[in-house]
Amino acid sequence: MKKLLGVTAVVVVAGSLIGCSGPAASDDEVLTVWGWRTDKPWVELMESYKGDGFTVDYKSYKAEEYNQILQTGLSSSTGPDIVMLRSYGGLDTLVAGGGVAALDEDFAGLAEIPDNLVDGVRSSKDGKVYGVPFQSVTANVIYNKTQFDALGLSEPATWSEFIALNDELLAQGVTPMAAGALDSWILPIYRDLFAASAYGGPAFAAELLAGETTFEDDRYTEANQTLLDLTKYFPRGFEGINYADANALFISGEALQYPGGIWELTAFNEAMPDVELGLFNVPSVSGGEDFAMGYLDGAIGMASGLEGKKLENAQSYLEWIGSTEFGQRIADDLLSIPAVGGVTPADPLMAKASEAFAASPTPYLTYVNFDFGTPTGTSLEYTGLQKMVIGDLKPAQVGAEVQAGIAQWFEPTP
Repeated sequence: MKKLLGVTAVVVVAGSLIGCSGPAASDDEVLTVWGWRTDKPWVELMESYKGDGFTVDYKSYKAEEYNQILQTGLSSSTGPDIVMLRSYGGLDTLVAGGGVAALDEDFAGLAEIPDNLVDGVRSSKDGKVYGVPFQSVTANVIYNKTQFDALGLSEPATWSEFIALNDELLAQGVTPMAAGALDSWILPIYRDLFAASAYGGPAFAAELLAGETTFEDDRYTEANQTLLDLTKYFPRGFEGINYADANALFISGEALQYPGGIWELTAFNEAMPDVELGLFNVPSVSGGEDFAMGYLDGAIGMASGLEGKKLENAQSYLEWIGSTEFGQRIADDLLSIPAVGGVTPADPLMAKASEAFAASPTPYLTYVNFDFGTPTGTSLEYTGLQKMVIGDLKPAQVGAEVQAGIAQWFEPTP
């Protein structure tokens, strides 16, 4: 059994973890897990874990209240043993809380997880890893294949084919994309799934982090311009369409493509049982590499200060989180993309998204790299991109505002 590093800790939120609720045998130890997910598939997955001499008691809390409750709980004797952790900047914002133990770099539960996902729960304060990643998410174009087939349309293989596809849908009197701008948080996701290739994907992110370029780079401006250009294929009045309305447009068949998170696939399958769905990544706008945009959704960590049998049980639990067995259940039971490698989802669209992300990943640019201070990169993009698509800012001005905002705290690492 691998041991854990000291008592360095962090309090964070993410992912989804649910353990065996139900009474424990009198001679069994109870491992307490805290999280905010209450949906049945997660409960069933976590209740399926059978520990050696211990049971799991899962406690769920409202997502918006979880951070504060967790901070309080980890400082008390009645707090959790196992906790959900949010990734990237969410980790560092609470690193001073001192409630979650750091893991050894060679902890067994991390062995089959790609480095780029492990880094999602690596604190920028001390460089240590605080949890076992369990799930990543991607952004793709989900489309109504039934209607595509009826119209004689197919997935685009090049950028010019992508534009031609959208033009043809307009000509047919069909809204090409179910997308809106009222909820500004979706706009950076649109931009990165459409145009990460315009700025060069992860290589550009590395340049930003090293201080070799800034958000005022022409490549970043070009990516923003690409998003602006594509709004011609959004619904009429997209500026006032929120996230839920965009989903409804796709479900109703009024719009035939849905640019957004893979996390909506399950809901679409349930809401559109008579429709065959398809999925593709947007071809490179530059003619170069076709990237698949994605990021770590969450990880599972453990409280600091555990000892003896309780520590061994917690380690065993975290090793299971990093196993292919757990990853296959994430893929097949929950229709999600597991963090652990070597797992092929049974669902063909989920498998396609997972394979593309593993082969050529590009990060959600600001969320992954620039949410470690205030103002966060994402919040700056939310505001800037929303102003851009309604005509109040130019694409280059978005970059200038993002750069000015992060300059208040960001220090490049050459």
